[in-house]
Amino acid sequence: MRVLLIYSNQSRELVPAPPVGLSYVASATRAAGHEVQLLDLAFSRNLERDLAAAVAGTAPDLVGLSVRNIDNVILQRFESPRAALLAQVKIIRERALGRDGKPVPLVLGGPAISILAERAIDVFGADYAVVGEGEEAFPALVSALERGASLDHISGLCWRKDGVLARNPTALLPRFAGSGMEDWVAWGDYQKNGGTWPLQTKRGCPMRCSYCAYPLIEGRRSRQRPPGEVVDEIERVLRDTRAQGKTCPRTFEFVDSTFNVPSSHAMEICEEIIRRKVKASFTAMGVNPRDVPPELLPLMKRAGFNSVMITPEAGDEAMLANYRKGFTLSEVETTLARVKASGLKSMWFFMLGAPGETMETCAESIRFARDRLTGRQFLSVFFTGIRILPDTLLARQAIESGTLKADTDLADAVFYVSPDLSEQKIIDLIDAAIIKNPCIVHAADGGTSNQQKILYRVLHALGVAPPYWRFIPEMLSFPPLHYLRSRNPAVRAARR
Repeated sequence: MRVLLIYSNQSRELVPAPPVGLSYVASATRAAGHEVQLLDLAFSRNLERDLAAAVAGTAPDLVGLSVRNIDNVILQRFESPRAALLAQVKIIRERALGRDGKPVPLVLGGPAISILAERAIDVFGADYAVVGEGEEAFPALVSALERGASLDHISGLCWRKDGVLARNPTALLPRFAGSGMEDWVAWGDYQKNGGTWPLQTKRGCPMRCSYCAYPLIEGRRSRQRPPGEVVDEIERVLRDTRAQGKTCPRTFEFVDSTFNVPSSHAMEICEEIIRRKVKASFTAMGVNPRDVPPELLPLMKRAGFNSVMITPEAGDEAMLANYRKGFTLSEVETTLARVKASGLKSMWFFMLGAPGETMETCAESIRFARDRLTGRQFLSVFFTGIRILPDTLLARQAIESGTLKADTDLADAVFYVSPDLSEQKIIDLIDAAIIKNPCIVHAADGGTSNQQKILYRVLHALGVAPPYWRFIPEMLSFPPLHYLRSRNPAVRAARR
C-alpha cells in the first residue's frame, strides 16, 4: 500500500521537536514492504497548501497523522492544536480518496493519541487510533486492511467495531532499536532553530507521579537498550549524514522520561561513548533526583554532555510526597550540589497548584529556586496550574474531591489549581523572585521570544552546539533585560 505519514507539530515552546516516534513507524512500515512517505510540516510556511500538495502527489491508500501535543499545558496562555489539526483532517478527508471516491482510512498516532485513546476518533473524526508503540501495530493494521483481515489482534488499536468504539489491549514491545530518523527528516531547519537529535535508550517509566501520563504512552515496565547498540546508532547517524552531504547533528538528546533511572544504565552508555571517542555533544531531557550517584554527572561531562533537564516539580517536602515523585527534598539538594560541582548547565521545572498545595508550600518552592538555583548555570521554569490528563492519579483525586465531574471530557482544557491558592498571588511571588534571581521564568511568559530567536541564530552561525536554552540565563541576566522584566511583569492570572 502507499502510505502517507504526516507530522505537523509546529510548537516552539522551547526547541522544535522532530518526529522521532513517527520515524520509528515509517521505518517499520517500509520494512514491512509498503511504500512510505513521511511529510514533515514542522517548518512549513503554508501548512494546509503543502499538505494538500503532498496528498495530491502521493495518492495514498492510507494516511497516518501523528499528534504530539494534547495542548501546551499552560493555563495562563492556553494554546491547543485541535483547530489546526481538524483543518488538516478536513483536507485529508476531501482529497485523499480511493478508487471508489471515498476517503482512504485515516489513522491517528503519537503521544497525544495514546493519552486520549479511543476518544481521539470522535475528537478528530478518524477511522483508527493506535495507543502505545506503533512500530508493530501500524504495519499490522496496514497489512490487515490490505488483506481484509481481522483487526482484533492489533495491539492498542481503537476503532468502531459494529458501530461501537472498541479498543484492543496494548502490548509492550519486548525490545526496540534505533528510529532511522536520518532517512526521513531534513535536519538543517531543526538545528538552525536549536534542535537536538532525539535518542531513546529505554522506554517505560516505573515512577508513579500523580499528574503524569507517560506510562499511558510507554507503559511502566522499563525496557533498556544495550548501551553498545545506543552508541552504534549515534555513530551511524554521524557517519551517514556526513557521507550523504546532509546536515550533521551537533547535539544528541536522550529523550527517555528518566535517563538516569537506573543510573547504572546511563553510566554504561557514557562509558561506551568515551571508549569509542565519539565526537559529539549530548544533553538529557530527564535527570531524576532519585538516582544521582556522585560519579554520574562527572562521567556525563566527560562523555560530552553540556546540559541536563531536571524535574523536581517542587522545592517543598510535603508537595514532593503529594506529587508521588519518589524522592525527598534531601535528594533534590544532593542533586543540586552535584550538578553545580559538575559545571553542567541545567534547567529545573516546578509545578504549583496540585492537591494539598498552599500559599506556604508555593512560597517554599519559589524560595528554593530564588535562593538556591542562582547564577548562570541554572534556569528555573514555573508552571502555575496543572493540566489534568485522563487516567492519571490527579484526575482521580480531582473527581474524588468533587473538583471535577466524573464525565468531564479531558480532551478539553481542564486544569487543577488547589482551592487554597490565589493564582495571582502565586504569580506575584514569582515576579518578586525574578527581581532577585533573573534566571527564573514563568511558563506563561510566552514562547520563544524575539531576543531568544536572535540569540539562537547567532549561536547557530557561530557553530555552537545546542541546546541553546542553556544560554538563556546569560540573556536574562543582561542588566537592561533584567531591569525591564522586573519593572514590567508579563504574567497575569488566567480568567476562568
